[in-house]
Amino acid sequence: MGRLKHSGHRFTLPQGGASGSADLNMWQWILPFAAPQWPRFAAVALLSLVVAAAGLAQPYLSQRLIDDGMLKGDFDTVLVCVSAMVALAVACALLGGVTRYLHTHASSRMLHGMREDMFKHLLTLSPHYFSSTRQGDIHTRLNADMAELQRFVVDSVFSVMNNTLMFAGAVIMLGYMSAELLAVLAAVLLVNAVFLRMARAHVERLSQETRERGTDIAAFLMETLGLVKCVQAFNGQARSFADLIRLHERQRVSSLKLQVVGYAVGSLPALVMSVSIALVFLVGAQRIAQGSLTLGVLIAFVTYMQRASAPVQALASLYTGYQRAKVSVGRVRELAQECPLITNTASARAVRGRGHLAIHQVTFAYPGSNRQALRAVTVDIPAGSRVLVTGASGSGKSTLVDLLQRHFDPDDGRILLDGVDLREHSLEHLRRRVAVVSQTTELFSSSLLENIRYGRPCASDDEVCLAARVAGVEAFAKQLEHGLDTLVGQRGSRLSGGQRQRIALARAILLKPRILILDESTSGVDSAMEAQILRDIDALFAGSTRILITHRPVVAFHADRVIDLNETGAGCLQ
Repeated sequence: MGRLKHSGHRFTLPQGGASGSADLNMWQWILPFAAPQWPRFAAVALLSLVVAAAGLAQPYLSQRLIDDGMLKGDFDTVLVCVSAMVALAVACALLGGVTRYLHTHASSRMLHGMREDMFKHLLTLSPHYFSSTRQGDIHTRLNADMAELQRFVVDSVFSVMNNTLMFAGAVIMLGYMSAELLAVLAAVLLVNAVFLRMARAHVERLSQETRERGTDIAAFLMETLGLVKCVQAFNGQARSFADLIRLHERQRVSSLKLQVVGYAVGSLPALVMSVSIALVFLVGAQRIAQGSLTLGVLIAFVTYMQRASAPVQALASLYTGYQRAKVSVGRVRELAQECPLITNTASARAVRGRGHLAIHQVTFAYPGSNRQALRAVTVDIPAGSRVLVTGASGSGKSTLVDLLQRHFDPDDGRILLDGVDLREHSLEHLRRRVAVVSQTTELFSSSLLENIRYGRPCASDDEVCLAARVAGVEAFAKQLEHGLDTLVGQRGSRLSGGQRQRIALARAILLKPRILILDESTSGVDSAMEAQILRDIDALFAGSTRILITHRPVVAFHADRVIDLNETGAGCLQ
């Protein structure tokens, strides 16, 4: 059996195979998250068993109440039985509250641990994975699918324990009271087991279909609402609304099918049990008339049958939940088995130096693409130099940036930073030394101050203010109500494109990198502001390597050398 292990993460999710193997895989992945909560789970199990045992005592007390108390006119026995029944009810209520609190506490911590670990894993994946995967799909797997797993695994353990105890106890008491009537219960259980076996495939298939329909809706809503400006600009509101109606219709059909099958799985066993109880009353009435059975025993017997049917119903529902959980674990497994394209090598280290870049015969194509984004690029960039990278759209300018920050590795050739291959650099240290400000600005829904400080959380306010001044953020922040403490909105929606670019520039400046790459990062500001920003960067980073990537002329940037990436992606040094 194969195993996928991720260094630095707690989870190890084996790959699925046969049904039994898939079941084992699910438990192998879940148990490490449940183990830290074992004291609470143990307490829940113990209290649940006590409550279940108390429930088994009540029918017996009812039989004593009727036969030895009411029918014989023994009021003392009636009082003792009633007092015991009330005491058991109060104790069960109190223990049930404590059990629910412990259960919620432990299960929520387990769910959060699962999600945190998967989130940590997702953060190691290449940006290419997220650009080629529906965000709504990832969101659904992190929330709905993981919650389904946690709910089933935790609840199933306690459900099996409680219901097994309840069922076994009820069957023992039934056999003690009447072996003849117990045969009726056995026939009922056989019919129910055959039916559940027949319904298994339908439940699993419909669970998978319904979950996929929900994922389609989540992905559609996230994508459409994220592009609402485009929808409005091209009058696509009616079309998007019609698409949502169509997706809802598909989900509704799948949900109805699942509900019908699920209802049949749950209701048919209950119907069979109700019919069997009616037969027990018929046979019992005859035995009472013959004097071989007492009224109290008959009532207690029927009560125990009902107590035995409840576990059967619970286990039937558990079976349906198990099919849904199997679907969820398969969907979560797909996330867990996504391997990071880039990881630290065993010999990775923090490399010091002034920022000398040497690119040797680098060729690269994005995963799944047959087109080479870069072909045999060879460039030498001395430390502290100012470099202008130009080229037509699609010539590989942004691809070169991705390689320099090691979001990808070259297919052929190598890139050296201060004489050491990028593969030998620690990723964390490399991305502090090579800072990139791209045209597409990515901001978090916090304040300007916290967005600038994101790369260096421990930076002082004075350092942040200096970076904000150099990047031109301070100029417009003074006009905002709360200055640098102003919230920027989701993804910077309260700011203009140029303002967002300046914040991203300030964030990179605060890192004090040895190599600063400006990838069309000043395209959103006017020429005067651009010239001022570039002059300030030259003054602040006089000893650092500065690379400006642009498709337009920039008069204020006096490059030491120019790299022209032609249409084939081959580098030409001018």
